[in-house]
Amino acid sequence: MQAALPSAVSAAGGTVIGASITAVLAATVAIYLNAVGRKREDRNRRRDIYSQAYRTALEWREAVQRVRRRAADGSEDRALVEQFHQLQERIAYYQGWLGIEAADLGRSYQSFLDKVLAECRPLLQEAWSKPGREPTEPTPSDERAPDLSEAKETYLREVRKHLSPWWESQ
Repeated sequence: MQAALPSAVSAAGGTVIGASITAVLAATVAIYLNAVGRKREDRNRRRDIYSQAYRTALEWREAVQRVRRRAADGSEDRALVEQFHQLQERIAYYQGWLGIEAADLGRSYQSFLDKVLAECRPLLQEAWSKPGREPTEPTPSDERAPDLSEAKETYLREVRKHLSPWWESQ
């Protein structure tokens, strides 16, 4: 009976050590999975912000069409001006937010905005100088649309680079 006691104690000690190792492994896995989940949530949050900023910048393109197709009697002008103010407020918000989020992406967004405005500003000035037209009127053949394809692609490339994990961006 005396010989059985040390092996029973040793078996109990082995069970305690085994349970401790299992608990440590389970805690490590839980911590890791929590960190991965938080990283995924953060990436999704940033993706949403970047896409909203992109959409907001592109509202300038639609603004050109809204001014061209405003009521000829000027009755919609005040509402359009108010929409421009709101657009500028959202743009300023995203400029600041992206600059806080990542300085390089903030600079990329500013460059994107500069290109969007460079394309849209002269078209807007021209549109405001002419009377509005009915929404059902066909678009004149000589009416130019803003060409933003290169600016869009450059900005989206920067966003993809910013969102990709470090091992994919090398």
